[in-house]
Amino acid sequence: MNPSNLLEEAFLAQKKAQSKYSNFSVGCAILTDDNKIIHGCNIESAAYPSTMCAERVAIYSAISQGITNFKSIAVVSPLGAKPCGPCRQIIHEYLGDIPIYICQDKSKDFETHYIKDLLPYPFG
Repeated sequence: MNPSNLLEEAFLAQKKAQSKYSNFSVGCAILTDDNKIIHGCNIESAAYPSTMCAERVAIYSAISQGITNFKSIAVVSPLGAKPCGPCRQIIHEYLGDIPIYICQDKSKDFETHYIKDLLPYPFG
C-alpha cells in the first residue's frame, strides 16, 4: 500500500475523533505485515490525563488483537503535528523504526519520518 492510501485511511479514522475539548482531531492508520489496517483516533475526556492519542489507540488495538508486526503508520491532524512524547515512546517500543507518514488536514503533501529521528534517546 502506498503512503497516500494509508493517509486516506487515517483521514477516515480522524472523522471518528472525540475532541470536544480541544477541537484538535487526529486520525491514525497502521499497516500490518499482513496488509491489515488498524485505525485509531484521539478520544478526549474532561479528566485530561485520561485522554488517549490516536496513535496509542491504534497501537493498543493492534496489540489487543495479537498483531505485533507492522510496515508503516500514518497520522493526520489539523497542523500536521508529529506524535507526542508518550506516543513516540510507544511507537519505539512496539512498532520499531518503520516509516511514519505525517499529513496536515486536506493536504496531499506529507512528510516521512522514522522514530530514531523523532526520539533519538528513548527510555529503556
